[in-house]
Amino acid sequence: MIAYTATVDFLGVLVLLLAFVIIAENYTHSLVRHLQWQSLILSLLISIIGYFAGMWELIALGILTLVFRGLILPEILLKDIKKEGVWEHREFGAKAKSTLTAGIISSLIAILFYPVIYRDTGTWDAMIPFVLLILGVITMISRKNAIAQISGYVVEENALLYLGVVLFPMGFLLEVGVVLDIIGAVFLAVLLGAEKEYGPMEVEELSG
Repeated sequence: MIAYTATVDFLGVLVLLLAFVIIAENYTHSLVRHLQWQSLILSLLISIIGYFAGMWELIALGILTLVFRGLILPEILLKDIKKEGVWEHREFGAKAKSTLTAGIISSLIAILFYPVIYRDTGTWDAMIPFVLLILGVITMISRKNAIAQISGYVVEENALLYLGVVLFPMGFLLEVGVVLDIIGAVFLAVLLGAEKEYGPMEVEELSG
């Protein structure tokens, strides 16, 4: 049991650290790779929790996370980046230092606020996914690049599933994961369709 807890905590810390790496990354190709590793580690974490809880639904959710967010979506983004050479090493508008600073400050505020949530949940296990949720929001609002926006959305997906697995380890999370992946697939299809017609785009160009 101690080994199980230590493993889950270690993987959770890795997921959180990768969120800080993602939020500080200024280059498109590297950001997608970091996102891929975060999703792969989260899929392992969810599967381990499901195995020890004896819940096949969580194991299936871990496999879904592995296949879609850990393999399919990153590879599609990387293929798009390779096709559109302008993205290969393109720097985002948001500077790493200021974005990382905002992420650290927001995380500290979230940690200070968490005791309020603890009174309702009775567990400290949700603190990491709660901070991860905040970092996902920062990633989305700090990036104007369309691919980075998708990456921010995936970080939010990962945070929500992580939070759900910790607080509500029930079968319905598999359905939630499927719905989130469908939304992500639609978002990706819209982006790729727009880029096919207009070329590499920023968020303002998608909304304008």
